[in-house]
Amino acid sequence: MKINFATTIKRDKGVLIYMCLKNKKLHTHLDEINKNNKNYLNKAIKVSGFNYKDNNCLDLILPKGSNADRIILIGIDDSKVKDEKYMNKIGSSIATQLNAKRIKEVDLICEFIGSDGKEEAMLLYGLCLNTYRFNKYFSDKKKMRLNYIDKVNLFSKNINKIKNYWKRYSAITEGVFLTRNLVSEPANNLTPLLLSKEAVKLKKIGLKVEQLDEKKLKSLKMGALLGVAQGSENKPFVVTLEWRGNKNKKDTDFTFVGKGVTFDTGGISIKPSGGMEEMKYDMGGAAVVLGLMKALALRKTKANVSGIVGLVENMPSGKAQRPGDVVKSMSGQTIEVINTDAEGRLVLADILWYAQKRFKPKKIIDLATLTGAIIVSIGQDKAGMFSNDKKFAKNVTEIGEQVGEQVWNMPVDDSYEKDIGSDIADMKNVGSGRGAGSTAGAIFLKRFIKDTSWMHLDIAGVTWAKYDKPMIPKGGTGFGVRLLDELVYKELK
Repeated sequence: MKINFATTIKRDKGVLIYMCLKNKKLHTHLDEINKNNKNYLNKAIKVSGFNYKDNNCLDLILPKGSNADRIILIGIDDSKVKDEKYMNKIGSSIATQLNAKRIKEVDLICEFIGSDGKEEAMLLYGLCLNTYRFNKYFSDKKKMRLNYIDKVNLFSKNINKIKNYWKRYSAITEGVFLTRNLVSEPANNLTPLLLSKEAVKLKKIGLKVEQLDEKKLKSLKMGALLGVAQGSENKPFVVTLEWRGNKNKKDTDFTFVGKGVTFDTGGISIKPSGGMEEMKYDMGGAAVVLGLMKALALRKTKANVSGIVGLVENMPSGKAQRPGDVVKSMSGQTIEVINTDAEGRLVLADILWYAQKRFKPKKIIDLATLTGAIIVSIGQDKAGMFSNDKKFAKNVTEIGEQVGEQVWNMPVDDSYEKDIGSDIADMKNVGSGRGAGSTAGAIFLKRFIKDTSWMHLDIAGVTWAKYDKPMIPKGGTGFGVRLLDELVYKELK
């Protein structure tokens, strides 16, 4: 979709969308339409009962000879224009309406009282996020869920200010779209090797990317990760990504770690067949890390950040890891594998350790579609958050509320340690009972964290949308990119 910015409207036909604030006069362009058509707009507003709140919409076909063919008035609540979620939602609803009406090009008039350009950019951001469609595999275009919007022409006196904000929001949008694309790809077209190649492509935007193959992983003694991969014909990879936004310091501010199981059958502890096709998105954590790193690089963050993804396929075979096997992780700690379907934490164990050893970050965040138990606990609108740093957790919670990617603080204190105790190894990879399954996974990961501020986000419930939501068409959501970009921006720009 192409976006144009201008201060004056040059077209005299087509579709015009105008944001109506209760305490603001009609834009001069609309005032001209009104005068040329015997007060048509004011009469239509009065007769229809149109109001300026709650995203009310009035769609009008204009009389012949008007300065536009059609005008759509959108009511805006004056008191909410500074609310990021509200403006995103308005933009998203505009995209929904334009697609429903199959409108390809639109002129959008945005002028908010006291705006510094951010409000208009947030609205455009919500609109763009809702135009995403993953439809590359349809041979019959009539069956595709199409995005009809080709071009948006945004008009405002604040254009330069809007464009400054839009540089950042457009970068985040590209990151979200990359994440959604990767999550939506079928596993036969996104093996660990192919996903690692997608990461390597990010070199083009200035990221330093390194691809570690199976031989290198063996030399690093990543026994936990390699154990998961050994049942598959597709070899494992680990990929690291770095961005140095502040070359005056050597420290790494944040490291983001992503689980990348490109398909999860459960291994020998095989999953039920119903719904197994959805396990293509078990690499959602890795997809978020790649999308986030793309966004941060495109907007040229001033932070020093790194990302690392562990890419494997969990398959049953004669070579596969068995329940009861004991593996030795890179940290030297041993793990009794009780359930081969609790594989993501084994992957993360080694790459968390490696990330701390290599990057020595001030803060480390891992993301994983780790447990179904988190969906049982808190549903599919929030991610489960586990952290050893209360201040850090509070900050991320507040940011989640702000951007609309909410997290819920979950327990990860030492009282749960006994649940992963093993009789023959340092730990086992699942808890002892049926309760607190998500916490058992987090407690396991905590064993591989040194003296570092750490957060684990269980995104199992929020990685895939089974129906359309505001700004999130059905399918891969991209959850996490906006949240973590805002975290970096607030702390380091």
